[in-house]
Amino acid sequence: MNETEELLRAALTKVPPGLAEHVLRVTDEALRLADIHGVDREAAKIAALGHDLLRGISGERLLGICDDQNYAADAVDRMEPILLHGPLAVQILREQYKVLDADVLGAVAAHTTARPGMTRLQKLIFVADKIEPHKMGGRPPVIRVGDLAESDLDAAMLAYLEYYIAFALESAWPLHPNTIATRNELIAAARAAGAK
Repeated sequence: MNETEELLRAALTKVPPGLAEHVLRVTDEALRLADIHGVDREAAKIAALGHDLLRGISGERLLGICDDQNYAADAVDRMEPILLHGPLAVQILREQYKVLDADVLGAVAAHTTARPGMTRLQKLIFVADKIEPHKMGGRPPVIRVGDLAESDLDAAMLAYLEYYIAFALESAWPLHPNTIATRNELIAAARAAGAK
């Protein structure tokens, strides 16, 4: 176990038990998917362990951190500050946990809303966070995402985003521009692949 992993595991002892358990389930799922999709296991492990570093922090405090970091939050981030827990963790992971891998940091940043141009690692962490066993909870749309993740991370992401967008619209939740842009990018890629 390297120093970064030790520090991230130690950080889990300082968060609510349910959150720590979620992070460990996501880590297990990320490692399983990394083996299936040929993604670096160490990168997947560090990204999974760090993805919810700031998840237990209140929205008000996240907005304070946002201001401290001079992070350019958009209107949706400010309406739903919980969406900031991924992007704001990046600077802390870099400075306090010595995580320097841009792909790992990108995975942490993008795991809440997704974003266009995600790498395989970033998609894997996004999906692992959504399909860990406790979150799946017998919901057929999420079970479908898990099934798709076995062979196609893009299809899994698209299925999850479509499920989430429909749920958000039904619940009158704001949709982050990155979520919509990522869905559109995945649809364009699927159409292009179908045309070949």
